Amino acid sequence: MYAVVQMNGHQYKVSEGSTISVDQMREKIGDEIEIKFPDISFIEKEGKISVISQLSDAKIVGRIINKSSGEKIRTFRYRRRKNTMKTKGMRPKFTTIRIEKILESSTN
Repeated sequence: MYAVVQMNGHQYKVSEGSTISVDQMREKIGDEIEIKFPDISFIEKEGKISVISQLSDAKIVGRIINKSSGEKIRTFRYRRRKNTMKTKGMRPKFTTIRIEKILESSTN
């Protein structure tokens, strides 16, 4: 069983027990999060795909297990013949989530 979810403008294929790294979230380490209807694209179970119209009460339960920074990204801007150079850098922040359950309906 797997599902495709959308978080922060990115889509992720998740299954029970898998981990995903998403852009930084406000919740703390150890907090439980729920992904509900508008963010779930579809769920596949035993070869059958449930599409958006059938997922109104579906949810995915996960737990935040880590927060980290990615590799440093450097940008360099240079204007020829103007003696102008500028270097900027940043480290993107990530949140790691472990998917615990994929529920097709709230009664499961």
